[in-house]
Amino acid sequence: MTQPIHRNRTAGTWISWLGSPAQFLILGEDTGEHYCISRGKSPSGGGAPPHSHDFEEGFYLLSGKLTFRAGNAFVDLEAGDFINIGSGVAHSLENKSGEEAEVLIVCAPAGFDRFQIEGGYPMDGPDSPTTPFDEEGKRRLLESARKFGINMSPGEAEFLKEPQIQITRGHEGVTVDAVGDRYRFLANQQHTNGKYAIWDAKLSPGGGPPPHIHRREEEGFFVLEGRVTFYSEDGSFTAGAGDFVHLPRNGLHWFRNETEEPARTLILVAPGGLEEMFLQTGVIVDDPSNPLNAPTAEEKAKLVQVAPDFGIELKLPEH
Repeated sequence: MTQPIHRNRTAGTWISWLGSPAQFLILGEDTGEHYCISRGKSPSGGGAPPHSHDFEEGFYLLSGKLTFRAGNAFVDLEAGDFINIGSGVAHSLENKSGEEAEVLIVCAPAGFDRFQIEGGYPMDGPDSPTTPFDEEGKRRLLESARKFGINMSPGEAEFLKEPQIQITRGHEGVTVDAVGDRYRFLANQQHTNGKYAIWDAKLSPGGGPPPHIHRREEEGFFVLEGRVTFYSEDGSFTAGAGDFVHLPRNGLHWFRNETEEPARTLILVAPGGLEEMFLQTGVIVDDPSNPLNAPTAEEKAKLVQVAPDFGIELKLPEH
């Protein structure tokens, strides 16, 4: 399948997880098992118990605050912050604040989605009642964990180890201007054992890439601000803030900010590696407050030259 998938705030697969609603924006079965993404809420006093697993897990805070324990590290995150927790690292999270937190969760490769769907309770949508996390809920979760290889009781020694984690605050990350857009990298393939890369993309009015095909990676977008229009051989649609879009490998597509205001979207590729193309061809930004560097003819020519090295087929207009 090469058709794009568009999910808004109410679409996707919903479950009651640890007593709170969780929305799967994309499942592993949709991405060739390269990744899955969910959006969940954690009430004040809520969180997730200690556990570990054999895949990468990234968290992007959409609102509120959460405290993560990963190995021997304690990390407080707030809206706009990101953390990737490496495979095998024992971790937990807790909402110690007095307000609800909302978080976007990436798992690469996928598999955690099947564990959660089987270990949680199905919901018809965001307005459906949640199921309390009682003793039966715990039994259900532990049974699913055993089935899917999730360790729900890592020893205390695991929390004495130096963890493999990547933390990128809302104002941090290598930033590059790439062919008219600004990309701030939250995690690259070196941070995620090659499983994925993710960046915050700012699209100026009229911004976006030319039509192209990815031969190596699946691509996902979570729109943070504004509106972005996506095109494929099947037509077009516009995604607004809070929407998710998946663009499968081998499908011709492009996207554009067709409004008069800037737009922001998280962009994820799985596996990672494509970020290196932008680092090679773009302009490093030392001060994010500086205006966007307009693309030069030299930059465009370099992109055309190196794109095939990254499995990208550009479909440029003929002159």
